[in-house]
Amino acid sequence: MLENFFSLPWQLERLHHAPLCQHLDGLAAKLKRSGFTRASGQRILSMTGKFNRFALSIGVESVEKIDEALIHRFINQELASQGVFRDGTSLMHHLLEYLRDQGIIPHTATDNTDGPADPILDAYERYLHHVRGLTMQSCSSYLRCAHRFLGWLDNRHRRKPPAGLTGADVMGYITDMVGLHPSGAWRNNLCSLTRAFLRWLRQEGIIEIDLDRVVPRAPCRRLSSLPRHLPWDRIQELIGSVDTSDAGGLRDRAVLLTMAVLGLRNEEVRRLEFGHIAWRPAQIRVTETKSRRERVLPLPQEVGSAIANYVMHGRPRLQLPYVFLRHRPPQGPLTSTDGIGGIVRRHLQHAGIKAPSHGAHLLRHSLATRMVNQRVPIKQIADMLGHASINTTAIYTKVDMANLASVALPFPGNDV
Repeated sequence: MLENFFSLPWQLERLHHAPLCQHLDGLAAKLKRSGFTRASGQRILSMTGKFNRFALSIGVESVEKIDEALIHRFINQELASQGVFRDGTSLMHHLLEYLRDQGIIPHTATDNTDGPADPILDAYERYLHHVRGLTMQSCSSYLRCAHRFLGWLDNRHRRKPPAGLTGADVMGYITDMVGLHPSGAWRNNLCSLTRAFLRWLRQEGIIEIDLDRVVPRAPCRRLSSLPRHLPWDRIQELIGSVDTSDAGGLRDRAVLLTMAVLGLRNEEVRRLEFGHIAWRPAQIRVTETKSRRERVLPLPQEVGSAIANYVMHGRPRLQLPYVFLRHRPPQGPLTSTDGIGGIVRRHLQHAGIKAPSHGAHLLRHSLATRMVNQRVPIKQIADMLGHASINTTAIYTKVDMANLASVALPFPGNDV
């Protein structure tokens, strides 16, 4: 398998040395299966060869003598002295994971769920998923908050168990956290999720006091802000700026069009499957929704053509049901919200467009704002966006410029 990345005999001979000579082909095969390019695979394998020579130079002749401490010693001593600590750490991560998979290096405690807080988080996840029936995205938000809270408690009070929680601990956590973000909505969400976790701890008998009552209610006036959006001509400029001469550009243009024209959320784009698209009736079925309500949307020709063009000429040839994939190795599904958000941010910067926000929701807000200004009924907008309540859509009426202009009062002293 090394021949997939190296062709010169001296390169192959340099890699075939103890203690890793019997495992380099296996590592190369794993990189190949994961979709790494020739150049990326060469960098990883070359760094592995450098570690191999380092281990041999200090008397390590058997792979059984390699452990995680030796790898960190190589990174901290050899690579740090050469000024390649960050890149080297990233490259060596692939070798470390491969040796763990082979059972040569045991998984560390951080890789297993045997920490003191892990049983609590596992039970909380089961409760959120099976009892409350939350979506995967909502479960992740609740679990992140619980993990952050237990981590703060562990660091601040030297492994204090949750059973010993006090009201002062809860207030200390909230006080430390609210200063991390200026957004009132973020602070309100922090308090709400913390309150939910404390309520569950009390329900399970882990704590004996209703500490959720201690969490303050952060002021966040509903409809007090305007939705952050861009005019439609700027959205068109953004989509038109995408270079479609390569596979990444074909994907990015299709992603941007899907969000800008259909108003899909970040997760809905990432989880869009081929089975959700009905080409003949020109419809797209959105199943993985925040409100757990499936909706069927029309598939405009421009969006359908962009998706088809990407699938036929740019999408990696992987047997996966998802339409949009990650192109950089390891190739596969877009598992993080940063994947879609990064596409929006990157092309906003490339097009030189100054936007009030740079996330995927910017395009969704822009679509809703455009529909409101086109006098589309608010119920129809709510159905398009998949809002469970029409009240959620009400914020967009604040940017209905046509109706607002019709009720605007004349400026005092202006007789014209």
